[in-house]
Amino acid sequence: MTIDVASLWPAAGVLAGLQVTAVTLRINREITVGGQGDVTWLPVADVLNLLSLVVIMLGVFISPVLGIGGAAVPSKAFGLAVLLLVGYPFALAGHYDMFNPRTSRTMTYFPRQEQVVVSAVVVAVVVYVVLAIIR
Repeated sequence: MTIDVASLWPAAGVLAGLQVTAVTLRINREITVGGQGDVTWLPVADVLNLLSLVVIMLGVFISPVLGIGGAAVPSKAFGLAVLLLVGYPFALAGHYDMFNPRTSRTMTYFPRQEQVVVSAVVVAVVVYVVLAIIR
């Protein structure tokens, strides 16, 4: 089933707006942390969000405008972007070691809990891409 690009653009626009807002909030948090003399970084969880945003921009908005990839690309790109975005809050919770309330935060760049979530998202993305290619 191919979804019309015109019907995808409003949903993709709202999603992109939410993603930009999330990234802005996270960057502002890191600016505050940096102002207190602490180390700042872009967690891998935020990279999932940024990848999702890139997929939306390239696959849903730019590819149809340039006529790249055919009619099915925008809907498949939208699905991929949503999949990446679904993993974002779980990876962010893993970044802060929130899945085990009995342990304290490790304060490492890429803690084990975040690694597990991101690995699951990567597997889901690979399966999705393979299915999108063969269908």
